[in-house]
Amino acid sequence: MNATLFYIKTMLLQPWDAAKTYSIRKARADAMAGLTVAVVAVPQSMAYALIAGVAPVYGLYTVIIQCLIGSLFNSNKYLSVGPINTQSLLVASIVSRLVEPGDTALYLQLVVALTVMKGVFQMMLAAARLGNIVRYVSQSVILGFTAGAGVLIAAGQLNNLMGFSVTRSVDDLPGLIGIVQRLTPHTHEVDTMALLVGLGALVVVIVCRCISRMAPGPLLAVGFAAVAAYLLGWSGDDQRIIGTLPTDLGELLVLPKFDSYQQFESLISGAMALSLLGLMEAYSIGKSLAAKTGQRISANQELLSQGFTNFLSAFFHCIPGSGSFSRSALNHYAGAKTLYAGVFNSLFVAIIFLLFAGPAGYIPKASLAAVLFVIAYGLVDWREFLRICRSNRADAVVFGATFFSTLCLPLAYAVFVGVGLNIALYMRRASKLHVAEMVRTPGGPFLEKPIRSRTGDQAVVFLQFEGDLFFGVGDELSERLNDLVNRPVRVVVMRLKRTLSVDSTVLAVLDHFAREMRERDKHVVLCGMREDLTKCFDQYGLSDVIGEENIFPTTFGVFTSAKQALRRAQQLLKHSLDARDLPDDLEDDQGWAYQI
Repeated sequence: MNATLFYIKTMLLQPWDAAKTYSIRKARADAMAGLTVAVVAVPQSMAYALIAGVAPVYGLYTVIIQCLIGSLFNSNKYLSVGPINTQSLLVASIVSRLVEPGDTALYLQLVVALTVMKGVFQMMLAAARLGNIVRYVSQSVILGFTAGAGVLIAAGQLNNLMGFSVTRSVDDLPGLIGIVQRLTPHTHEVDTMALLVGLGALVVVIVCRCISRMAPGPLLAVGFAAVAAYLLGWSGDDQRIIGTLPTDLGELLVLPKFDSYQQFESLISGAMALSLLGLMEAYSIGKSLAAKTGQRISANQELLSQGFTNFLSAFFHCIPGSGSFSRSALNHYAGAKTLYAGVFNSLFVAIIFLLFAGPAGYIPKASLAAVLFVIAYGLVDWREFLRICRSNRADAVVFGATFFSTLCLPLAYAVFVGVGLNIALYMRRASKLHVAEMVRTPGGPFLEKPIRSRTGDQAVVFLQFEGDLFFGVGDELSERLNDLVNRPVRVVVMRLKRTLSVDSTVLAVLDHFAREMRERDKHVVLCGMREDLTKCFDQYGLSDVIGEENIFPTTFGVFTSAKQALRRAQQLLKHSLDARDLPDDLEDDQGWAYQI
């Protein structure tokens, strides 16, 4: 709870801390960066609204409100919040399966409700300090999902590029197959003029991108396309343009609601997927920018900020949003100095919206599709995929599985498939028992060697454990220790200095092993015991079973604790074996090796 209050306090004080050192110079730089991002955000947000399946105006609402709120409270001052491609695609995948075609009111209602649920989930995860879960999601999952999303976005905009409409159905198959299923019956309806307008817009975007990163290619493309549509006489209810954008702000404030518990239940998994995906994307963007700026990124604060932003923005008819990599990078590149660059961005988008809402109604959907084609192309990073394939086969499997799940399954499931497979592979690696044979060379240092078939044939066995000793290694550890019980070994020395943690499953295995050894008049000696491990063993009662005199804490000297443990092993052996079989001085030993 104290940590959560700390993040809340930090989040709320950020605007005040930035304002205390604000200046005209910083304001000028922030305003220029905000204007630069705004000219990109306007066409992008309208296009992302189309991906989500709602009218373009809701994309503008989202970038205005979420950028304003999010910029003030994000842990990354350059992060630009609002509608993004992957979140919008996931929203459409979730809601379209719950609403009959044509029921736009219910569709919008569920989208807004999904925004609320995502915000609540993210705030709950932040309160539980689960933001660091993002560390266990590899880059392969993000790359696989975004690459699949890029393919789906491009395929899903083919109908807008070619000038005809398609209707989603709750019975449609998911992913790429469903898109093909919807497009096939309409291939004869291609509108040549709409296709030409869309291709022209595509050329404008590509040329501007080649000229400069700062060139407002998307804005110029949709602007020229709107002029072309006006000259061609497209207006009114023409399906090839986005139509009139409402500017009556009195209708903006809404109360998100569900009509039934079934609707709420159906959106739960989708809201969780949106929460996880939003955190992964925002944290990845933050780390990428932090490498250039040196700014520290807090995953939990980012999660709390996103949750608060989505929850509050839902009351303004906003769709689920997150951090945008392209807009955030542009914000930094354009010279933003503080978090108030995002506030300027929000204000400029609102001004553009209010001033040009009428002419914006002429924007052809084909031009927005062209903008999305370029964005979709940037999502598919084949070079990185090839690097992953060459360097790590497991990561390549995760990428491939996530990519094909994105293309073939409902997107909410695809997110969980990638994350689940990622965790499964991690658990597989982590569940390997790392134990080595420690051999002391005559008059020399200890050497680590792999376990051999003759393990336990000597009087003393010296084991060194590494990594996490948790339930995943319990069975293998039990088998190895049970094998030692039945061998001639008299004393087993365990060095635990390199272990990270020990859970109750492993403690139970060690307890059983120590009791078995004691019943056979054999002994267990522990060395390299850190303070936290010693406390854990004491609380479990294992220290009493092994004996306090057989436990040696870690010290500053190299292998000092291990040498103390081996001397103790010598003392124990002298009580049960003929002393003639043992060296008189371990330090001067020239022939006896302590082995597993």
